[in-house]
Amino acid sequence: MKFRPGLTFFLFATALLSGCGGSSNYVPAPSPVQISIDFNSEPTGWISGTSDFSVETKPTDMVTEYRSLPAPLSGKGLYAFGTNRSDDLFIYIKKRYSGFAPNTEYALRFQTTIVSNVATGCFGVGGSPGDSVWVFAGASSIEPLTILKGNEYVMNIDRGGQSGSGKSALVLGTIGNASTDCGRAPYMEKKLDNQTALNARTDAAGNLWLLFGFDSGFESTSHIYYKSINIQATPLAN
Repeated sequence: MKFRPGLTFFLFATALLSGCGGSSNYVPAPSPVQISIDFNSEPTGWISGTSDFSVETKPTDMVTEYRSLPAPLSGKGLYAFGTNRSDDLFIYIKKRYSGFAPNTEYALRFQTTIVSNVATGCFGVGGSPGDSVWVFAGASSIEPLTILKGNEYVMNIDRGGQSGSGKSALVLGTIGNASTDCGRAPYMEKKLDNQTALNARTDAAGNLWLLFGFDSGFESTSHIYYKSINIQATPLAN
């Protein structure tokens, strides 16, 4: 029998691919994803909304817009404002991000820098203006929406409420800054993050909706500026 190098190589390569499952079945492992958002540049694609109120207590003065940061700070941010008439108003922003692996569960860690002029440790109507307004961060494969359920407007995802986290969102902290001046606190930056990762699964196209907002138990007006947001998403083993 004559030695045929080409045939020998073909048979060896075929056996090797067969033992590895074949190149057509190879799927690369999902990679970590990092998202950095700097609101000093005008944000695009962010959508705002409100929830957790009744037909009678629907907010009438909610504002979400791009603004210059107040003195003594410089630069710009995404401003959110509203009056809590329901004792449980949630004002949120959301955006869909692509680039994740499809149908994959990720562990997400959030860090956001907000700007607030509300002191910590003060008393107010129904609750503290700084300690009873909680900042949330969340993620979902479906779009977070406000829906009417009976007489109440609520979210279509489990984001939790006030000081409690849910399956699709976590409490990062409160809007109260480092000041204790209850009369006239200055505007200050505050960094917030989650100590425990939030797990979220992407859709079939590799998309995730990201959600940020504040939930007020303070029965008056509340506002913050979002200065920056950073998300680290680590794929989990299936």
